[in-house]
Amino acid sequence: MIHGGLKKTRGANWLAKGRLLAFAVVLGLVVAGCTKGTYQVDIFPEMHYNQSLKRQEPPRLDPPEGAVPITGREVALDFATAIETANPLPVTQEVLEGAAELYRVNCSICHGTQGLGDGTVGVMLERDGYVRPPALVRDATQSQPDGQIFWTISNGVVVMPRFGPLISEDGRWSLVHYLRYLAEQQG
Repeated sequence: MIHGGLKKTRGANWLAKGRLLAFAVVLGLVVAGCTKGTYQVDIFPEMHYNQSLKRQEPPRLDPPEGAVPITGREVALDFATAIETANPLPVTQEVLEGAAELYRVNCSICHGTQGLGDGTVGVMLERDGYVRPPALVRDATQSQPDGQIFWTISNGVVVMPRFGPLISEDGRWSLVHYLRYLAEQQG
């Protein structure tokens, strides 16, 4: 009988040691998790901690502040610098043809096919109490430097949207040439 009682004591002894070891491990994790300067242990990470993307939206990686582009991306111009910037594109038939298509697709709906400010949306804007798009062939627009027109196309004004993210830099500069061309055609 003594021998059987010894087995129970040994088994109980191992069980007590196992519980003590488990308690020590849990206590160690709790203390480690509560220490200042450590990262909490995520046992059940939740989805709302992850970076999420909307449908059909690529991930956006913003460059560090003050980074200089090395891939040929355009340099953002502020208004004062833009006024002094000359159009880098030469006026060629190919540039004007490409600009005519860009104008037809992006600008004519508001400014009209001849740049008179009489596009379908432009007329609706005026009817609804908004400012009518300007006539691009008039002196108010044509007297502006190329860089100022480029800046306006890129950044938008009043109800005109920003076309900087939608049209390439060369495309926006070609539109400046096309606006000059439209004014020449109007006489």
